[in-house]
Amino acid sequence: MKLVIFGGSGGLGSQMTEMFKDKYEVISLSSKDVDITNLTDVVDFFKQNPTDIVLNLSGYNYDTFVHRITPETEHEVAKVIDVNARGNLNILAGCLPHMREQNFGRVIIISSVLSGKTVVGTSTYSATKSFIDTLVRVASAENIGKGVTCNSIRLGYFDAGMCHRLPEKSSEYIKNTIGLKRWGNMQELYNTINYMIETEYLTGQNIEISGGLQ
Repeated sequence: MKLVIFGGSGGLGSQMTEMFKDKYEVISLSSKDVDITNLTDVVDFFKQNPTDIVLNLSGYNYDTFVHRITPETEHEVAKVIDVNARGNLNILAGCLPHMREQNFGRVIIISSVLSGKTVVGTSTYSATKSFIDTLVRVASAENIGKGVTCNSIRLGYFDAGMCHRLPEKSSEYIKNTIGLKRWGNMQELYNTINYMIETEYLTGQNIEISGGLQ
């Protein structure tokens, strides 16, 4: 089976690519390979690469208070919406026709624990992650009779990717809010994704993997 990983060049994506390549035919993509904010690019890619499993790890973040959004920063806010919301709509629009035709497909999109938490300064990012969680539930309902499952992972803090860019003070504060008092590891993320791929009965769900984040 063919697994396409969007965001495959990032910290999470590169490791997931390595971990899954012995099990599936993996195509790992960066934003330079396919612009997910461009529907034509996405549709053309999937026409050339009919896919069984899609994993979207790509995302964009820009933190600011709502009252501090200005004409000078609006382009950053727009990019968050384009990548996190429109990008995922485009991916679904591109991959689902083939999946429906073959009566099999798995779509897994990385969301965030911030989808269900109120954290100041994260309004646009958190809202787009809530959008993702709703999107997969609706897409699941629309494709439930076609052997296609759609789920999201509300990702907490892991030992790759975003955690490496946190200031030390913030890093220690966040770790203390996690029940297990540690970052998640790549094997745990792999196990979660693999379970979603192998379990048809799991669909339309937003699974949080956060180590008991408070």
